[in-house]
Amino acid sequence: ITQQGVKSATKEEQAAITSQVTGQIGWRREGIKYRRNELFLDVIEYVNLLMSPQGQVLSAHVAGKILMKSYLSGMPECKFGINDKIAMDSKGKPGEEAKAKSAIAIDDCQFHQCVKLSKFESEHAISFIPPDGEAELMRYRTTKDISLPFRVIPLVREVGRSKLEVKVVVKSNFKPSLLAQKIEVRIPTPLNTSGVQLICMKGKAKYKASENAIVWKIKRMGGMKESQISAEIELLTTDTKKKWTRPPISMNFEVPFAPSGFKVRYLKVFEPKLNYSDHDVIKWVRYIGRSGLYETRC
Repeated sequence: ITQQGVKSATKEEQAAITSQVTGQIGWRREGIKYRRNELFLDVIEYVNLLMSPQGQVLSAHVAGKILMKSYLSGMPECKFGINDKIAMDSKGKPGEEAKAKSAIAIDDCQFHQCVKLSKFESEHAISFIPPDGEAELMRYRTTKDISLPFRVIPLVREVGRSKLEVKVVVKSNFKPSLLAQKIEVRIPTPLNTSGVQLICMKGKAKYKASENAIVWKIKRMGGMKESQISAEIELLTTDTKKKWTRPPISMNFEVPFAPSGFKVRYLKVFEPKLNYSDHDVIKWVRYIGRSGLYETRC
């Protein structure tokens, strides 16, 4: 007779068993009261890119998470819908083609233990009784139809062995009414750089010898705009025959939209016992797109 160890239940399974038996919810206590009922959702996405010098996307993906702050009385049940492809397709009504275009394909997602997975599988609604205060509700990844907020166009010319001419154009690729901020472009320089002259139309640029890079910072930039920097890099002549392998130009930024196209279609709150309705809840949904590793080869 073989003896097999009994596998101990995971935390989630234990929580599920406890709540089935006692009807209790491990992540929220009874009797929470607020004068103002508020619910905040932050959709935060990190967009990652590797682009060829010619502007071909070599790889791109978005890693997203939804952070929630809930200040709600009682034991509220919250529910929101997203423009996920599966959610849209299952409705399949005629005249929904336009909507389907705006649907996104989520590759994989993970949820906080408060999310009712059965509801997600049947209705594709994310339904949950939220923990009080702040919590991460879900994580997801997408790889298709990402709208890349910026395009970096590099031009490097070697003038003899003692000089490099570098021109970098940055184009913003989103609605003109939106503003990107905290923009930083990092242009690597060779190890044998002796001096750098910079001209930029917008923002501030600085050669940082200790980091072997030109760092160009722009506070804000509207959509459908472009800006450029020109650099003349003086080089010390070295004996090495080894050619400089150019590291990619990298970029940091923050934009007020989700590059994956992720949208919260509705957000509802029900509280059966306490007498407040969905209309009494102050609800906020905010979208933030940030650069992950956002690189262009030059």
